[in-house]
Amino acid sequence: MSSFVACLLGCCLLLALCACSPGSGLEPTATTLLRLTAAPSETATPTATAAVYPTLTPHVYCADVPESFLIVGERGRVTLTDDGRWLNLRAGPGTDNDVIAQLAPLEEFLVLDGARCSGPYAWFQIDFRGTVGWIAEGYDGQYYAEPWLTG
Repeated sequence: MSSFVACLLGCCLLLALCACSPGSGLEPTATTLLRLTAAPSETATPTATAAVYPTLTPHVYCADVPESFLIVGERGRVTLTDDGRWLNLRAGPGTDNDVIAQLAPLEEFLVLDGARCSGPYAWFQIDFRGTVGWIAEGYDGQYYAEPWLTG
Protein backbone atom coordinates (compact mmCIF):
# COMPACT_ATOMS: atom_id res chain seq x y z
CA MET A 1 0.00 0.00 0.00
CA SER A 2 2.80 2.40 0.82
CA SER A 3 4.40 1.84 -2.59
CA PHE A 4 1.08 2.78 -4.23
CA VAL A 5 0.93 6.03 -2.26
CA ALA A 6 4.55 6.79 -3.13
CA CYS A 7 3.85 6.16 -6.81
CA LEU A 8 0.77 8.36 -6.75
CA LEU A 9 2.68 11.20 -5.10
CA GLY A 10 5.45 10.84 -7.67
CA CYS A 11 2.97 11.10 -10.55
CA CYS A 12 1.40 14.19 -9.08
CA LEU A 13 4.81 15.77 -8.69
CA LEU A 14 5.73 14.91 -12.28
CA LEU A 15 2.51 16.42 -13.62
CA ALA A 16 3.07 19.55 -11.60
CA LEU A 17 6.61 19.96 -12.96
CA CYS A 18 5.46 19.40 -16.51
CA ALA A 19 2.71 21.97 -16.19
CA CYS A 20 5.17 24.60 -15.04
CA SER A 21 7.94 23.94 -17.56
CA PRO A 22 8.15 26.09 -20.70
CA GLY A 23 6.84 24.47 -23.83
CA SER A 24 4.49 22.19 -21.99
CA GLY A 25 1.63 23.47 -24.06
CA LEU A 26 -0.31 24.47 -21.03
CA GLU A 27 -1.06 28.13 -20.78
CA PRO A 28 -1.81 29.70 -17.45
CA THR A 29 -5.41 30.72 -17.08
CA ALA A 30 -6.98 33.44 -14.98
CA THR A 31 -8.59 32.22 -11.81
CA THR A 32 -11.55 33.93 -10.27
CA LEU A 33 -11.15 34.24 -6.55
CA LEU A 34 -14.33 34.48 -4.57
CA ARG A 35 -14.11 36.31 -1.28
CA LEU A 36 -16.89 35.40 1.10
CA THR A 37 -17.90 38.08 3.55
CA ALA A 38 -20.75 38.25 5.93
CA ALA A 39 -23.74 40.18 4.69
CA PRO A 40 -24.10 43.53 6.41
CA SER A 41 -26.45 43.19 9.31
CA GLU A 42 -29.60 45.18 9.32
CA THR A 43 -29.32 48.12 11.62
CA ALA A 44 -31.97 48.57 14.24
CA THR A 45 -34.40 51.34 13.52
CA PRO A 46 -34.47 53.71 16.47
CA THR A 47 -37.90 53.96 18.00
CA ALA A 48 -39.19 56.56 20.37
CA THR A 49 -39.95 55.30 23.85
CA ALA A 50 -41.76 57.10 26.58
CA ALA A 51 -39.54 57.78 29.57
CA VAL A 52 -41.08 57.81 33.02
CA TYR A 53 -39.77 60.47 35.34
CA PRO A 54 -40.85 60.93 38.93
CA THR A 55 -43.13 63.84 39.64
CA LEU A 56 -41.28 66.26 41.82
CA THR A 57 -43.25 67.85 44.59
CA PRO A 58 -42.42 71.51 45.09
CA HIS A 59 -40.90 72.33 48.46
CA VAL A 60 -43.42 73.85 50.84
CA TYR A 61 -42.30 76.52 53.27
CA CYS A 62 -44.40 77.09 56.35
CA ALA A 63 -44.21 80.56 57.88
CA ASP A 64 -42.40 80.76 61.23
CA VAL A 65 -41.44 77.06 61.07
CA PRO A 66 -37.92 75.61 60.75
CA GLU A 67 -36.97 74.59 57.20
CA SER A 68 -38.22 71.11 56.30
CA PHE A 69 -35.77 68.34 55.46
CA LEU A 70 -37.98 65.25 55.17
CA ILE A 71 -38.36 63.98 51.59
CA VAL A 72 -41.62 62.57 50.23
CA GLY A 73 -41.04 59.02 48.99
CA GLU A 74 -37.94 58.50 51.15
CA ARG A 75 -37.33 57.10 54.59
CA GLY A 76 -37.06 59.12 57.74
CA ARG A 77 -36.47 58.41 61.40
CA VAL A 78 -37.28 59.92 64.77
CA THR A 79 -34.38 61.99 66.08
CA LEU A 80 -32.70 61.15 69.34
CA THR A 81 -33.42 64.04 71.67
CA ASP A 82 -31.78 64.81 75.01
CA ASP A 83 -34.97 64.00 76.88
CA GLY A 84 -35.71 60.79 74.88
CA ARG A 85 -39.17 62.06 73.98
CA TRP A 86 -41.34 59.86 71.72
CA LEU A 87 -42.96 61.35 68.60
CA ASN A 88 -46.76 61.45 68.32
CA LEU A 89 -48.33 59.97 65.19
CA ARG A 90 -51.67 61.73 64.65
CA ALA A 91 -54.75 60.98 62.57
CA GLY A 92 -54.36 64.27 60.66
CA PRO A 93 -52.00 67.24 60.28
CA GLY A 94 -52.51 69.27 63.42
CA THR A 95 -52.41 68.98 67.19
CA ASP A 96 -56.23 68.92 67.28
CA ASN A 97 -56.17 65.41 65.72
CA ASP A 98 -56.06 62.23 67.83
CA VAL A 99 -52.76 60.52 68.66
CA ILE A 100 -52.96 57.07 67.04
CA ALA A 101 -49.43 55.85 67.91
CA GLN A 102 -46.09 56.97 69.27
CA LEU A 103 -42.68 56.42 67.72
CA ALA A 104 -39.60 55.84 69.87
CA PRO A 105 -36.33 57.63 69.14
CA LEU A 106 -34.51 56.17 66.08
CA GLU A 107 -37.67 54.42 64.77
CA GLU A 108 -37.79 54.46 60.95
CA PHE A 109 -40.74 55.32 58.71
CA LEU A 110 -41.64 56.10 55.08
CA VAL A 111 -42.67 59.66 54.18
CA LEU A 112 -45.86 59.59 52.08
CA ASP A 113 -46.91 63.23 51.83
CA GLY A 114 -46.20 66.69 53.15
CA ALA A 115 -45.42 69.30 54.12
CA ARG A 116 -48.70 70.66 55.39
CA CYS A 117 -48.65 73.78 57.48
CA SER A 118 -50.74 73.74 60.63
CA GLY A 119 -49.97 75.84 63.66
CA PRO A 120 -46.27 76.20 64.37
CA TYR A 121 -45.45 72.89 62.63
CA ALA A 122 -44.76 71.40 59.22
CA TRP A 123 -46.65 68.07 59.09
CA PHE A 124 -45.74 64.97 57.09
CA GLN A 125 -47.87 61.93 56.41
CA ILE A 126 -45.90 58.75 57.12
CA ASP A 127 -46.27 54.99 57.10
CA PHE A 128 -44.94 53.47 60.29
CA ARG A 129 -45.11 49.67 60.14
CA GLY A 130 -48.43 49.76 58.31
CA THR A 131 -49.97 52.56 60.39
CA VAL A 132 -50.46 55.75 58.37
CA GLY A 133 -50.64 59.07 60.16
CA TRP A 134 -49.10 62.54 60.49
CA ILE A 135 -46.05 63.77 62.40
CA ALA A 136 -44.74 67.23 63.17
CA GLU A 137 -41.19 67.59 61.84
CA GLY A 138 -39.97 70.02 64.47
CA TYR A 139 -40.47 73.19 66.42
CA ASP A 140 -38.36 76.20 67.45
CA GLY A 141 -35.10 74.89 65.94
CA GLN A 142 -35.47 71.35 67.31
CA TYR A 143 -36.25 68.56 64.84
CA TYR A 144 -38.34 65.57 65.89
CA ALA A 145 -37.69 63.70 62.63
CA GLU A 146 -34.92 63.63 60.06
CA PRO A 147 -34.26 62.11 56.62
CA TRP A 148 -32.82 58.60 56.88
CA LEU A 149 -31.29 57.75 53.52
CA THR A 150 -29.83 54.30 54.17
CA GLY A 151 -28.54 53.84 50.61
